[in-house]
Amino acid sequence: MLSLYNTIILFISLVVLSGCATVSLDAGFADVSALVEERGGLKVFWNNGTELDRKAAEKLESLAKNKLTVDDTVQIALLNNRELQAVYADLGVAQADLVQAGLLSNPIFDAAMRWPTPGGGTPELELAVVMNFLDIFYLPLRKRVAAARFEEAKTRVSGLVLDFTGRVRTTFFSHQANEQMLELRQTIVQALHASFEVTRRLYEAGNITDLDFARERALLEAGKLALGSAEVAARQSREELNILMGFWGKQTDWQTEGRLPEMPREPIQTEDIERVALQRSVDLLNARQRVISAGEQLGLNRATALIPESHMGALGERTDGSWEVGPVLEFPIPLFDQGQARTGRAAAELRRAHQEYYALAVRIRATARSLRDRAQGLRDRALYFRDIMLPLHERIVNETQLHYNAMQLGPVQLLRAREQQIEIGAAYVEALRDYWLARSELAQLLSGRLPGGEGARAGEAAASMRRAGPQGRNPEGH
Repeated sequence: MLSLYNTIILFISLVVLSGCATVSLDAGFADVSALVEERGGLKVFWNNGTELDRKAAEKLESLAKNKLTVDDTVQIALLNNRELQAVYADLGVAQADLVQAGLLSNPIFDAAMRWPTPGGGTPELELAVVMNFLDIFYLPLRKRVAAARFEEAKTRVSGLVLDFTGRVRTTFFSHQANEQMLELRQTIVQALHASFEVTRRLYEAGNITDLDFARERALLEAGKLALGSAEVAARQSREELNILMGFWGKQTDWQTEGRLPEMPREPIQTEDIERVALQRSVDLLNARQRVISAGEQLGLNRATALIPESHMGALGERTDGSWEVGPVLEFPIPLFDQGQARTGRAAAELRRAHQEYYALAVRIRATARSLRDRAQGLRDRALYFRDIMLPLHERIVNETQLHYNAMQLGPVQLLRAREQQIEIGAAYVEALRDYWLARSELAQLLSGRLPGGEGARAGEAAASMRRAGPQGRNPEGH
C-alpha cells in the first residue's frame, strides 16, 4: 500500500509543477522590437489592448494631420496595419509551443470491472494509473528544441517587419513619382491643346495640309491617353498606401509632399558593403537559427529513437473483496520501428539547413554588389538628366523663343520645343524614381533583409516543411 501512496504523491507533485507554466502571448516582442530598432531605426508597436494603444492612436492622429513624408508613412503603417499586427501572433504561437514542450504528459487512468459467469458472484474491479515516466528525462531535450524554434520565430518576425517597412518606402516613392508624373502629363496635354489650336487655325486658313493637321491631333490624343494612364497609376498607388497604412473613410484624405526629394549630394557609402550586409543580415541570423533548431531536433530524435515513451504506474485489483496492489510498467518493443526514419529525416533537415545557410550568404554578397552597382548607375543616369539634358532643352526653348520673336519660326515649333522639354522632365522624374527605389532596396539590405521577400520565402518554406513532418505530422509524431 505504501508503493501506491508514494506513486500518488509523485503524480500530484508533477501535476502541481506542470500547472505552473503559463503562456504569455506577447513573449519575445521586446526582442523583436529591439532588433528592428537596431537594424532599421524604427519603433514597432503591438496593439494588444493596453494603455499604449491610446498613445499609439494619438501618435497616429498627429502624424496624419500633416503632409506625409516617407518616414511618417512608415511609422503610421507600423502603428496601424492590421496584417502586420497579425504577424506578431506568430510569437504567441511559438511561445505556446515552448510552454507545451515543458509540460509532462497527462497520466492515464484505467478502470475495468468483470463479473464471473455463469453462476455470478462478486465482481472483480481493476484500477490502474500510469504515466509516461520517460517524459521526465526527455523534457530538457524537448524544451531545447522548442526554445530554438522560439528564437527562430523571433528572427523571422523581425525580418517580416523589415520587409514591411521596405515595401512601404518603395510604395511611397512610387506614389510620389506618380503624382509628379501626373502633374507633368497635365502640363504636356495643356501644351498640346495650345499647339493643336494653333494648328487648327492654320488648317482652317489653308496654310497646312491634312496630313500635318492629322499628325498634330494624333499627338494630342496620345497625350490624353498618357494622362489617363498617369491618373490611374496615381490612384492605384494611393490605394496601395491606404492598405499599408490601414486607412479608410476620412483617413484617406491624406496628402504627401508633392515631389520626389532631390538626390543627396553624396552617394551612399558602400565601402566593404558585403561584410556590412552579412553582419547585419536578419536573413542570415534566421538561417543560423534554423540550423540550431535542426540540430536540437536531431538530438531529440536520436535520444528517443528506440523507446520514445514508456509508462509506469500502479495497478490495484480487487478479488473476492480484498485488494492487491502493485507496480505496472509498459514500454514498446522496438522490433519494427527503431526510430531510423525520424532520425534520418532530422539529419537530412540539418544538412539542408547548413546548405541553405551558406547559399544565403552567397546570395547576400551578390545582392549587395548588384544593388550597389544599380544604385550608382541610376544615380549617374538621374544626374545626367538633371545636369545635361534638362539644361540643354531649356537652352533649346530659349533659342526657339528668340527665333519666334524674330519671326523666323512659327508658334508650332515653339510649342513643340516646350513639349519636348516637358517630356525630358518626365524622363527625369522616372530616373529619379528608379534611383530612390534602388536606394530603398539597398537600405533594406543594409538593415538586414533581402529585398523582394526572398528571405521571408526561405524562412516560411523551412517552417512549413518542419511543421508538416512525415505524413502530415510534426517531427515529434504528435
